Amino acid sequence: MRQFSLILAVGIIATLLGNSSLHAQQAERRAKAPEFNNTTTSIIFFKDVFAEGLQGERPQILSENSQAPAMAPGSPGGGMQSPAAAGSGNAGEWADIISPTTIQDEVKRLNNQLAETVQNVRKFNGGGFEEARRDFSVLAMLFEIVAEHDGDVRWKEFALTARDGFARAGFNSKVGTDNSFKEAKLRAEDLEQLVRGGSLETREADPKATWEAIADRPPLMQRLEIAYQKRLKPMTASESEFKDNVEDILHEAELIAAIGHAMQKEGFEYYDDEDYIGYCQQMQEAALKVVKAVKENNADAARTAAGEVSQACTLCHESYR
Repeated sequence: MRQFSLILAVGIIATLLGNSSLHAQQAERRAKAPEFNNTTTSIIFFKDVFAEGLQGERPQILSENSQAPAMAPGSPGGGMQSPAAAGSGNAGEWADIISPTTIQDEVKRLNNQLAETVQNVRKFNGGGFEEARRDFSVLAMLFEIVAEHDGDVRWKEFALTARDGFARAGFNSKVGTDNSFKEAKLRAEDLEQLVRGGSLETREADPKATWEAIADRPPLMQRLEIAYQKRLKPMTASESEFKDNVEDILHEAELIAAIGHAMQKEGFEYYDDEDYIGYCQQMQEAALKVVKAVKENNADAARTAAGEVSQACTLCHESYR
């Protein structure tokens, strides 16, 4: 028994020694760590990729002193973005007045409204055509702005085609008929297609079309009245209302400024009347003061500027209504 145990022990030791030898042999077979020649690698690799490899100015976001841009209402992050900041590159006139976010949000809102308006011909002919005329006129204005805007706005590729289609539907919706309903329903379907990320069959359009072919003044004035009387005025009436509605205030103020600016353009009624243009400019500037007040979180300044919007409208109506 003792002899058997001795033999077993010797066998185990031999096995362990064999495994150790095998591991040693495998270790010897492993590839050696590479050795680099500094003369060669200095030709291939940069010592400092930012100092030696990049050309031109660094993007602003990499600058040590750069600040993250404010976010537009409704965007991830939730802050505010000025209309000018929303544009890309050298922003043009529209980028200083209305942001891509406001344009896109208004288009989506109008899409929902028109879907209700064109549900059936009875509703349309019973008064819905008036709402359709207003909404299509605003859409035609917005898509003309999209075509001209220097910012990163959706639907640029289809802007002129959409503008002309919505303009035609707006003009035709002056009356409620079966034909105007059919036109309105088709253009509402086009709008739904765009909002959902689809496309339109592009048609030839005049990029220099003047505003008498794009939108009538009366339906835009209706949208101005909604913007001020039903939204801006009550939402700036107190500090609590202001705080509860900052995004909507910004939206309506930018839209008022955009309508005021558009109505100064060639083709609109009274566009060559200095007094009328003065009132439009006054309204536009007051609306942009509201935008500034929102950015500064200043409820009193917003209320004061909203009053200036009302004053400009009142003076204009007294002379031109």
